[in-house]
Amino acid sequence: MGHSNCMNNSRMTNLLSPRPSARARPPRRATVRAPVRTTEVPRHDDVALAMAPAVARRGTFQGMDLNLLRVFATLMSEHSVTRAGAVLCLSQSAVSNSLQRLRAALGDLLFERTASGIRPTSRGLELWEQLKPHYLAIEKTLTPDAFTPASYEGTFTIAMSDYTVERVMPRLAAHLERFAPRVQIKLVPYSVANMFPMFEREGIDLAIGANLDDAQSSRGLRAKTLWPIHTRCLMRRDHPLAEGPLALEPFLAARHLDICLPGMVIPLYDSLLGTHGMKRNLVMTLNHYTQALAVLAASDCIAVLPVSLLDLSAYADKLCQREPPVAMPVRPLGMIWHQRHDTSLPHVWLRDTLSLLLGPPGG
Repeated sequence: MGHSNCMNNSRMTNLLSPRPSARARPPRRATVRAPVRTTEVPRHDDVALAMAPAVARRGTFQGMDLNLLRVFATLMSEHSVTRAGAVLCLSQSAVSNSLQRLRAALGDLLFERTASGIRPTSRGLELWEQLKPHYLAIEKTLTPDAFTPASYEGTFTIAMSDYTVERVMPRLAAHLERFAPRVQIKLVPYSVANMFPMFEREGIDLAIGANLDDAQSSRGLRAKTLWPIHTRCLMRRDHPLAEGPLALEPFLAARHLDICLPGMVIPLYDSLLGTHGMKRNLVMTLNHYTQALAVLAASDCIAVLPVSLLDLSAYADKLCQREPPVAMPVRPLGMIWHQRHDTSLPHVWLRDTLSLLLGPPGG
């Protein structure tokens, strides 16, 4: 009996005493679990429950990639992920990925598989019924119909000098009468100095004239050359300087006339002479080119002007042309427009038409 108790006590001691090779284990901590919240909106808060769907919809739109709507529209029309990818120029996996994002954003399967492709769910049909008119309206706005000159009704305001009007408008008027009878043209005076304000404040659509370099230096303006302008010294045929060498001194001393268009301070030729330290006897400045030839034919005045003025003038047989001692560089005459009209279909059509109609008139 005593032996049995000793063994029991010894066994108990061994159980209570730590083993030499075993490490003491830390006591386990009690796990406290947070209560599971099944919804962020209290069950019995009717106002919060009514507001929750609206908040969710607003958040969905604000965070949505609107490119996904194009995928959705194409899937609705093609009923196939493969065909939708071909239309959108996307891989099948890219379309499938976009569809997964749509499903996550809108909280619906949207499409289900069929033997021939996919078909929309009830929610997908409901969404498309509401989105379709707006989507098609945006698509039409961003991809307008082709421009048809014969049915177009609109007005173009163009700035030109009388020199340009005489060479442009007869051909343009005949073309419009035949191919674009409802187009209206409104002309205003041409002014290089005020070119940018004319586009910004006066609302012109196009300008046709010289000094394209000055126009291009203004912000936002484009230019395209139509023909070059060659200048000569014009005078009546029996003028004292019409025969023999045209020396610099008698040339500068002669009575000169020139043209100053709106906004110009001095004629261009005087600016050129100034760069050479020269000055001429300028006795008259006019505001129209067509007036100048009549004055030259009836007086001793001479003028350095575009030689092409003689082509259409009734005074051509009374005048002669000579090379001036200080030559005026060839200047381009062309169209000037604002960059905001770069891709406007009516404006592109007008510029293309003028380019085709207006070949070089001979200088």
